[in-house]
Amino acid sequence: MASAFMNSCADLLTSTGNVGSVVRTGVLAASASGIFSVVGMRLPVPAAFEELTVVALLLLIELCVASRRRASQAQACKGGKRALSTSPKLDAACCRGAVTSSHSKVTENVAVRSANCSRANSVTATASPSIPECSLAAKLQSAAKIGDISAAEAMMETLLTRGSHPGVVSYGVLISAHAKAGNILAAERWLAALTESSLGSPNAICMNMLISACAKQHDVERAEGWLEKMPLLGVEKDVMSFNAVIDACARAGNIDRAEGWLKKMRGEGVAPNVVSYSCVLNACAKAGDATRAEGWVQAMIDGGSSEGIVEPNAICYNAVIHACCKADHIDRAVQWIAEMTKKGIQPTVNSYSTIIDKLAKKGDLEGAERWLTRMADVHVEADVVSYNMILSQYVKSNDAEKACKLFEQMLERRVAPNVVCFNLMINIHARRGDTKSIWQRLREMRRLGVSADKVSFATAMKGFVKNADLPGAERLVNEMRARDLQPDTFMFNGLLVTCARLKDVASAEECLRRLVKEGSEPDAGSYSAMVDVCAQVGDIQRAERWLQKMQDEEGFQVSANTYCILVQAVAKLGDMACAERLLTTMESASIDASSSTYNALISACAKRGDVERAELWLTRMAVAGTPADVASYSAMVHACAKASDLQRAERWIETMEANSIEANVVTFNSIINACARCGEAARAEYWLERMLSKGIAPCVLTFNSLINACAKAGDVARAERWLASMPERGVQPDDVSYSTVIHACSMKHDPQRAEGWLEKMRSGSGPAVVQPNTFCYNSVVQAWARAGDARRASKWLTEALRADVACSAPSFSAVVAAYMKAKNLPEAERWVHQMIEAKLPVPRMGWGSFESLAAAWEQQGEPAHAAALRTLASEVSSSTQTTSAGLAGNEAEVAVAVAATVMAASHEV
Repeated sequence: MASAFMNSCADLLTSTGNVGSVVRTGVLAASASGIFSVVGMRLPVPAAFEELTVVALLLLIELCVASRRRASQAQACKGGKRALSTSPKLDAACCRGAVTSSHSKVTENVAVRSANCSRANSVTATASPSIPECSLAAKLQSAAKIGDISAAEAMMETLLTRGSHPGVVSYGVLISAHAKAGNILAAERWLAALTESSLGSPNAICMNMLISACAKQHDVERAEGWLEKMPLLGVEKDVMSFNAVIDACARAGNIDRAEGWLKKMRGEGVAPNVVSYSCVLNACAKAGDATRAEGWVQAMIDGGSSEGIVEPNAICYNAVIHACCKADHIDRAVQWIAEMTKKGIQPTVNSYSTIIDKLAKKGDLEGAERWLTRMADVHVEADVVSYNMILSQYVKSNDAEKACKLFEQMLERRVAPNVVCFNLMINIHARRGDTKSIWQRLREMRRLGVSADKVSFATAMKGFVKNADLPGAERLVNEMRARDLQPDTFMFNGLLVTCARLKDVASAEECLRRLVKEGSEPDAGSYSAMVDVCAQVGDIQRAERWLQKMQDEEGFQVSANTYCILVQAVAKLGDMACAERLLTTMESASIDASSSTYNALISACAKRGDVERAELWLTRMAVAGTPADVASYSAMVHACAKASDLQRAERWIETMEANSIEANVVTFNSIINACARCGEAARAEYWLERMLSKGIAPCVLTFNSLINACAKAGDVARAERWLASMPERGVQPDDVSYSTVIHACSMKHDPQRAEGWLEKMRSGSGPAVVQPNTFCYNSVVQAWARAGDARRASKWLTEALRADVACSAPSFSAVVAAYMKAKNLPEAERWVHQMIEAKLPVPRMGWGSFESLAAAWEQQGEPAHAAALRTLASEVSSSTQTTSAGLAGNEAEVAVAVAATVMAASHEV
């Protein structure tokens, strides 16, 4: 009995626990006090010496006990190592993800481990059994803190494999680490393991982090579920728990749910704090409910709730400012900034940038810039995001000047531009084709240490494509490589499109070969570019081969746009059969053809004056469900105009208006041209008035067609009035305007009037300063020749040649004929020789021909002269000779010119 008591006392004194340490300290203090008391009777000892002696003895004893403890742990570790090495069954169980143990708690702990055998082996190597459990647990926590979750889990598995009890803290660390990383399922798995281990409950921090992770992933139901489970897990809900759930509702934009949890929070006796309110406010901001947001802020300020006044912070005010801006109440947002300042809360960059963003998106860029200045005035430094908000809108409006000015201001205020900022600037230069500025921005990026990304180069490529600058595009690709960026398919497609714009098939095929050689895969865009470049040069067979390769060999779905490119190219070539076959292929493949595809066919029919065929395709367009647009109807009107069918053209405009499609300038130009072809001057004027009544400004083509209508009607005075009125209506006449009036005078056999308009053109005294063209000179020359005044006719033909104006063969023939009628055969023959020198075909028969002139010489008794002329005629190549087109040739030239200008405008629009 006495021996047992003595052993118990010895164990207590040598114990490594806290109780043993306290007992040792007490015994040593009492013993030292007694000894020094006895010694003090004979020899006084200073108090400081007594204390120093006691401390030294305590330190010595504790060191001895600690040494004994380490030896004991080392022995235990060796025993554990032997157990692991001699138990293959345990290793096998580890690979299966479960450990068989005589202790039920160990089995429960191990059940949550990963069933990855290689991972368990790596843990055995890195976390040697020689490491004490307490040290391994500490390393586990350290690994989790630095975000190395895999290593932390591996150490946890090692602890469980040893049959240890890691403790609540170790589980909590893993749960928190996974929650922080957004690995909700893994966090839940370790939480379940902790619950099953019966070691204790998780703390509120772990639970709050798990709920916050659910909130970040917008999983409101899951966040709410864990909040409800907290009491069952023995964890008390706190303000952070509720805030996490309210935040989840806010992120989902569910105001009612967020407010419901705020009320429930109060009901459970948890007082909301400023974070609680800011979460609700964020929900209001996300939903754009400014009134509700303002109500909550006001409630915080007034203190109407049970928790009293809760002072809003900058985050709360920023949320209500955001809600006001989203609801388009900028004035109210400005008032809240004033309220912030009044309460002594400094507005942040987010307070201002919200208003800046809203103003920029509304197009009030000057207002947005004023807020930037206002920020600077109150010493709030704008960040690059604030500037990018305005820059992006300048890019959309294509205002390069203001964008560059803002960028320079940004640099002056020492705001460092980021890659997004530079990409915006590159974009605005690319849209304008300003490749010089693009290179400047790329150099500036390098100088400022901003790394260009693939978006930078892809955006820059648009500028080189716009300019069809193939060498520049190649240089850009090389620059991309120099910056350690591998050109992708998009960049090579840029090269291919540039080749298409240049109509360079060989370079395009070379680019495609390089694309494949460098390890990139051609996409649908690559093959579409190849189809385009072949179509551009009119090599339709080659284009169709690329189309076939794209679809059959590479398995790409041919887009409607690719077919449209090919159909338009074929239609322009006039190969209607091929164009119709391609469109039929599209329809059979259920590829929705765009309106521009059908319009290409309708326009091609219009160009040929084939009204019935054009109407057929317009009908098929409607059957296919593709709505006809203004271009479709304008092409139909032009087809009718080409066929000189005015009534049919007018019916199509009526149909167009019945379908609520507004006519544009091209439509009206086409109908007025139809009036001109039919010589309906009054009707042309009617359509001009209709055009003006709809607020559509007429252009020079409109007036030219109107003047031509008057000319066809033989009403010269009317044509002249319209020519004179053009400048008053803000339209400057061109050479076609004058030539049409001059031609009208010529057709009315009034050469003096025609000559007067030509003189006005030459002197610049007409309605506009325009140099006379070939048509003008031809009309005057032929008018005087028709009137029998060879001298005046030859004078104007000579003036034309001096002005380097290439007059037509009918004008030369008219002069020759006029001199022949005047019996001036030498002068007539001189103009024949001038005609040959100008490489113009001399007619063989009719007035002004070789034969008529030779016959005239014979009549004057000059057979030798006649024979010489006939020999000259035989020497002139027959390919350059033609039958006289008569004096009406110029009339056809003028009509063709007017019709061609109208058709060109139709295609442009």
